[in-house]
Amino acid sequence: MSATLYDFRDLDLMLKIGAEDGGVLTTADFTETLGLDDRRGVGSRLAWMRRYGMVKRNGQGVWSLTSAGERVVGARLLSQDKHALESISDEAMIEVMAHVTSRYQHGQAVVAHMLRREFMFGTRRR
Repeated sequence: MSATLYDFRDLDLMLKIGAEDGGVLTTADFTETLGLDDRRGVGSRLAWMRRYGMVKRNGQGVWSLTSAGERVVGARLLSQDKHALESISDEAMIEVMAHVTSRYQHGQAVVAHMLRREFMFGTRRR
């Protein structure tokens, strides 16, 4: 397994970073935490996530969540919201997707990147 978008969701990686003491790790530490050997691949993935505003890296090479990343990690659907989503018919989900794409087009850049990448992860070839 490698550290591509199709192996790990951005949110899953961000949750791992946020769960660490102080929310910080070096690339080598993070690679080990994931149980991988490919430090270059993990570093590349983190660099992309930094470019999109999800994570940041300090002068000592330590990664942590940005404030936008912390907000994303802290956001959780309430039980009533999950129930409402699960009760929507498949056909009505098309309208929900229209709302999602509107958020993608008009919302915060970090959220837009995460929405796009979550869709890519979820629709990968099986």
